[in-house]
Amino acid sequence: MPSEQNAALVMLGPDSDARGGIASVLRVWQDAGLFGGRQVTLLATYVDGSALRKLGALGRALLRFVGLLLGGQVGAVHAHSASNASFRRKSLFLALARLAGKPYVFHLHGGAFDRYHAGCSALERAWVRRTLRGARIVFVLSDSWAEWLHREVGHPDIRVLPNPVLPVRLPAGIPREPQTLLFLGRLEADKGIFVLLGALARLRASHPGLRAVLAGEGDLPAVSQAAAAAGVADLIELPGWVAGDTKARCLARAGVFVLPSRFEGLPMALLEAQAAGLPVVASRVGGIPQVVSDGENGVLHAPDDEVDLARALATVLDDAEGARRLGSVGQARVLAGFGIDRVRSLLEEAWQCLDAQTGHKEEHA
Repeated sequence: MPSEQNAALVMLGPDSDARGGIASVLRVWQDAGLFGGRQVTLLATYVDGSALRKLGALGRALLRFVGLLLGGQVGAVHAHSASNASFRRKSLFLALARLAGKPYVFHLHGGAFDRYHAGCSALERAWVRRTLRGARIVFVLSDSWAEWLHREVGHPDIRVLPNPVLPVRLPAGIPREPQTLLFLGRLEADKGIFVLLGALARLRASHPGLRAVLAGEGDLPAVSQAAAAAGVADLIELPGWVAGDTKARCLARAGVFVLPSRFEGLPMALLEAQAAGLPVVASRVGGIPQVVSDGENGVLHAPDDEVDLARALATVLDDAEGARRLGSVGQARVLAGFGIDRVRSLLEEAWQCLDAQTGHKEEHA
């Protein structure tokens, strides 16, 4: 049997090639070398694709996790979770970790966990609380989420860990289009996509150069139909999911980043847009007001309010110099406040708490 000295920190999360915010965060962690010399085993509990493919990935991850536990190769666990199915998947692994006496970090990313919690049955709500209270440390993305968890769960050690941001390298030779909006995210009502279409309709007459690149997965036919009904079908582009060089070109081209969500944690897309120097127009929800100060590095608006969204967008679109200032301030702040060094120190402090609980001394390269 392997010795406890070979035990690893097991990281539970989506496959590195998956689409979504948690996968984006994990890719940044890996690219930035945040694991350092720590022995980390990554277990993909989710993959993109059919329901059968997702179920197969979950089953394989569970079997491997059990094997690692039985082989003494699990020192501690760090679970990345959102709501609904994401939480239910992780809770299975964390129940096994509790049975095996392994400490764990519960890392909450989703911006709708309060809604999920409120809609649970009494039995599932008790399971949620058992899972979170069993954690050595709970990580959240913003102070507002820390306050909610303190109130609803009462965990003694809830810490705010911001998503890390790397400097964005934009391709050369792509001119900025000041009147082009960029949205990155799922094309669905909860992300405010239909509210955005209504705001575009209100702005088109006064802003003849207006365009909107709506990049992401979702119900594209429904978005196209809604855009036609609003009279803005000719203003929008639907490139689908974008990543890598394609996303960098979108960030280089756009003049304004817009995220009119109904709820959020601390969206990576917004942080990346700020790191690229874009002025931001976003809804006043979740952790967004912690990184977007209205009138200083972006403009905030009320969620689900197309009139207020149109007002916020016009504020930026009508003032080119002001837009450049918002983008510049936002870029400086996000790289200073969400840089890799700060996140590394917070992570290492938490993982050392797990090491202390297990009596395991991690060797670093």
